[in-house]
Amino acid sequence: MNSLIPNRRSLFVIAAALAMGLAGCATLMGPRTVEISREQLLAKLSKQFPMRKTLAEVFEVEAQAPRLQLNPDTNRVASEFDIKATDRLFGRSYQGTVGVSFGMRYEAQDRTIRLNTVTIDKLAIAGLSEATQRQWTKLGAMLAQDKLQDYPIHQFKPEDLREVDRRGYQVEDIRVTAAGLSVKLVPKP
Repeated sequence: MNSLIPNRRSLFVIAAALAMGLAGCATLMGPRTVEISREQLLAKLSKQFPMRKTLAEVFEVEAQAPRLQLNPDTNRVASEFDIKATDRLFGRSYQGTVGVSFGMRYEAQDRTIRLNTVTIDKLAIAGLSEATQRQWTKLGAMLAQDKLQDYPIHQFKPEDLREVDRRGYQVEDIRVTAAGLSVKLVPKP
């Protein structure tokens, strides 16, 4: 047998070593980060607006595109938007501002970025007494938990993550920064 031509066992060992080496490259290269700017995040959120909802079968509510404030210290995004609520029973209209804040998380199962730990931070509606506004804030908090908790704001297409997957990475964490979002990619286990 010619010693220059490798046998099957030698080919298997070479192939296995090459495969382990390529898989190990991601580990050697370590974590990577993808940045999503404030403007990109605002554009993604703004696609959902104007948002129209009926609350308790009585109020028609329309919310306009949000204004964002990034809070890296708390790893949260604060969003404030103008609303108009029309009482369907009496025909009265109210205008005001709602402020919510939320974290974000990545759901690998369906490749989505979702709102997390949503809270109502502010509710100011012109023409309502302070006691009524407190009641609306409680209602708003329940609705926020019901309608906004785990709400998907973006779904990656399979081709968006194909290159990340091909290089042996996966999304681990999403952090709020002063400039936007920082998506941490780590080598797959």
